[in-house]
Amino acid sequence: MSKTTFALALKMAWHSLWRRARRSGLVILMIAGSMTAMLAIEGLYDGMVKTMRESTIRSDSGEISVYAPKFRLYQSLEYAIADDRPLLAALDTDPAVASYSVRLSQTGLASTARKSAMGRLVGIDLEAEERFGQLSGFVKAGKIDWGRRQNGCAIGKKLAEDLGVEVGHRLVFSSQNAQGDISAVSLYVTAIVQTSNLLIDNQTIYVALPRSRTFSGLGENGATQVALRLAVPAQTEAVAARLQAAFPGLEVETWQTLYPVLQQMQEMMVIFNSITFAIVMLVVLIGIFGVMLVSVLERTREFGILIALGTPQSQLRTQVAAEALVLGVVGFVLGAFTSYAALWYLQTQGLDLREYAAGLEAFGYNAVVYADIKSRYFSNTFLAIVAAAIVSVLMPLRRLKKLNPIEVIQV
Repeated sequence: MSKTTFALALKMAWHSLWRRARRSGLVILMIAGSMTAMLAIEGLYDGMVKTMRESTIRSDSGEISVYAPKFRLYQSLEYAIADDRPLLAALDTDPAVASYSVRLSQTGLASTARKSAMGRLVGIDLEAEERFGQLSGFVKAGKIDWGRRQNGCAIGKKLAEDLGVEVGHRLVFSSQNAQGDISAVSLYVTAIVQTSNLLIDNQTIYVALPRSRTFSGLGENGATQVALRLAVPAQTEAVAARLQAAFPGLEVETWQTLYPVLQQMQEMMVIFNSITFAIVMLVVLIGIFGVMLVSVLERTREFGILIALGTPQSQLRTQVAAEALVLGVVGFVLGAFTSYAALWYLQTQGLDLREYAAGLEAFGYNAVVYADIKSRYFSNTFLAIVAAAIVSVLMPLRRLKKLNPIEVIQV
């Protein structure tokens, strides 16, 4: 087909559609509305998982974490890294490593005068932790400050609620040190932190790393976890394999293996989004199909006259197909604007679900959900709408092909 013939078919299709402006407008609005709702849901699903994944990486695992063997299984200082200097020296010279954080954690009992709960004392270097994951961004009350005597602490929000403590209150943490003796330390709360990581929100008490090392009896080079942020996150598997080969006596884990639930949630959201996408595209297909079928049936006599006057069947088929494509493309363009506006609002303002905050936070979700925006949302939708438009005219074109102009004109 020549460009002139296609341009003529496209022009006729455009005018034909606007002869039935109300019907065409409704289909276009249906496509735009369905697309906006679908992409808003897809963006929120992806944003929810992305927020949880980034929060977990920032607050705990990094892209990679290094442990002593058996520590993750037994959570005992017996299996801590006794001397972290060789590992840190290697990380300092590795260009793939953007930052790292050395942590020393031990489980024990956190108590106040009235309440007690199981807790996890985690010693951190505040400056390193800030470079690693901007810990201050998780502070909900107060300010992280170890104080002149290094006895300040930052406590997870849920643990603070369980103990009934606020900023300025005191608590006592007792645990067994590396020598097997029971010891206790008195701390006062300077900050309350909240992440979407239940391990931190429900159990963690952050203290200064030197104070933690003294309390645990591990010495000045002891650690239980060294978490890494990478310059290029896509290199996680390669860097982890290289570190494992360089330090066979340590356990090198990626965030995917440390938090398999997040990986499963990510895969589950892909399934949800695929189902939503398929349902919406089916609705679009049915909508365009209905309009095009009625349009062809209504113009049977018109098409018969055109065929009798010598208009090629191919030109009529092109016109009908062009009408469906114009409906789909115009609906997509309008939907792209409204979808982007909705996603932009949800990305900047978020979907406020504070009314259900208690239930959401119990499962590690944020009360305000922010959407993600990906270019593939729009490219995949465009291709699917074009495919739906083409499929929707197959039956109308088949009826057009069987049209007998003499019989139609005589009716």
